[in-house]
Amino acid sequence: MRTLKLLFAAATVSGMAMFVQPAPAADAGAGHAMTGVLIDNACGAKQKDEASAAKHPLACAKKDACADSGYQLVVGDKHYKLDDKGNAEAKTYLATAKSTKVTIDGSMDGDMMKVTSIKAAADKK
Repeated sequence: MRTLKLLFAAATVSGMAMFVQPAPAADAGAGHAMTGVLIDNACGAKQKDEASAAKHPLACAKKDACADSGYQLVVGDKHYKLDDKGNAEAKTYLATAKSTKVTIDGSMDGDMMKVTSIKAAADKK
């Protein structure tokens, strides 16, 4: 009798599973915004986190040698390298920037951030 109850319970659970649809997986490439510190790759590799990257001089990121290495966004202890469009956007942004604290809109492609836009991060008051 006990075996029959277990068999019935297993059949019921299996049958119900056929009607349950899995939740859609989050799209890793979906667009979103991240706020952090914009820094060139050459100097960014030497920074362990966002706090140390924030202390890095803005003038350095504007230097040709540093700009040629490309750019990244440091958020917490994560480093996100920018794609070619992002590197061009970063140069444009830095030309008139007063801060390296930015918000970048884009999507992730593996470890690379595909950039849509870069703007100064809103001040928190």
